[in-house]
Amino acid sequence: MTKEGLRKLHTAIKYIAIALFLSIASPLSLSGQTPPCGVAILRSSEGPKTDERFLPASPEVVKEDLLKALPALGYIVRRDQGLHVEALQDIRLLDSIWQTSADAGARRSEATIVSGPVSADIRETGQAGTQGSQLSIEFRTPPMGRKGSNAEPLAAETECLVKLFGSNDPSKNPRGAPPEQSSPSRAITLPAGTPVKVLLFAPVYSKEYKKDNIGRPIQFEVAEDVVVDGTTVIRRGALVVGHLTDFKSAGAYGRHATLEFTFDTATTVDGQQIPVTGEIQQFKGGRTSDQFQSIARTQPVLGLLMKGTDILVRAGTGYDLEVSGQSLIQTGTN
Repeated sequence: MTKEGLRKLHTAIKYIAIALFLSIASPLSLSGQTPPCGVAILRSSEGPKTDERFLPASPEVVKEDLLKALPALGYIVRRDQGLHVEALQDIRLLDSIWQTSADAGARRSEATIVSGPVSADIRETGQAGTQGSQLSIEFRTPPMGRKGSNAEPLAAETECLVKLFGSNDPSKNPRGAPPEQSSPSRAITLPAGTPVKVLLFAPVYSKEYKKDNIGRPIQFEVAEDVVVDGTTVIRRGALVVGHLTDFKSAGAYGRHATLEFTFDTATTVDGQQIPVTGEIQQFKGGRTSDQFQSIARTQPVLGLLMKGTDILVRAGTGYDLEVSGQSLIQTGTN
């Protein structure tokens, strides 16, 4: 057999192994998180190959949120040129999405399908007196004559993230976007247990982590103003920081990735980083069944190809936290 023939055979066996493994993997229930816009799994069924929509945000913000949305449909960026982006689906990332879909109780046929390359262009424009951006998404015909590429889910996810995050970048403005009007300076006691809703600022994908990344910061932002006695003490868009507490990469013989992170601090209107607490987030790509163990023992070559599932946590995933301990906040500062 030629070298090219061996390569195609290896690829075919890998896809068969992934399909077999997905059919026997067991779900792992998770709690304490809310999917972006309430949509647990994005699905790409057959539909329009193009999508054009106006978004009330700068081209830079729209592009940033588009890049965050792509992994939710299994896409990784292949070309990034200014306001033009091209991406392809990645089988490992799709594997993670399929597993999450199974965990949510969906059938394999309901999950994101393998789709063709996608390109997106963004340009500054205005609509009805509002400055913003025109987002244009186009899917090209996928290989092997497959159908199902649909531009709407990716465009909708991008629009969702634009609305969720707004225009503030917490890494540059950790106190959130400044208020339109200044308020009188006063000291406010922020009680322990005050609820704080936060959003995951960028996707967490286990394939991009390593064992020595434990302790690596993970960035979130506040989803809505925290108000005490009629005064905002933590602004929407403010920086919240957590960190990776445990990690194992996916490996051969169905060794699934595991990942864990926790929450540390939120930034108040006066720039304090106050402690916050929430449920420790634990993720696992899947569970190894007795059936899989039997296959791995009797078919070691096939077991070697059956790499465990990675983990993808989508940008915009929401978490409910609480202020840990009492703090005195000086309001009226920008």
